[in-house]
This record gives sequence, structure tokens and C-alpha cells, in this order.
Amino acid sequence: MNETLESIFQSAWSKLKNYQDFMKSKPAVIAFSGGKDSSLLLQFYIWLHNKNLISHFPTIYHLDHSIRDNTEQESDILKYIQSIAPTSTFKKKTFLSLQLRQN
Repeated sequence: MNETLESIFQSAWSKLKNYQDFMKSKPAVIAFSGGKDSSLLLQFYIWLHNKNLISHFPTIYHLDHSIRDNTEQESDILKYIQSIAPTSTFKKKTFLSLQLRQN
């Protein structure tokens, strides 16, 4: 991790002072889309875990709206998560009712 990102994460953790006890005591569930925002949030939680600032590794949750075929994107998401957090819990929810409405 580069120094800039390390500094940003340290600053963010400091600004979350009022929530640190809660974050330490409860496991997080991260909604992960594969985009930049959720990727950065996941990186932040990995950083927190690696620094022993939180004890529970977050559960990573992916929501499939079934609006379009995104099999390749989901495969890329799973590969990415396994590369940075191989022991993480990954859950996926698929809304088939949305897929049926599209047909």
C-alpha cells in the first residue's frame, strides 16, 4: 500500500472516533459492486483488519439485480476478492423476479 493511501486510511479512522468501538465490536457487511467506491471501502476494511483495529473480517455481499447478464463481471469480482481477501466470506443475492420482468 502506498503512503498516500495509508495516510488517507489513518485519517479516516481518526475521524471515525465516535464509531470505533462499534466498528471493533460488530462485524461489517460490505455491499460490493466491483466499482471504485466499494473497492476502496473493502480496501479500508482490509487495512483496519491488518492493523488489528477491528477483529472481525467483513462479509462481502454482492447484489445481482438480474437486469442484464453480468456473469463475466461477477467472475472478475470474485477473482478480485479472492486475490485480496482469500479467507473472506462472499455472499451473493440474486433477484430473479427482476429478471422475469425484463423478459
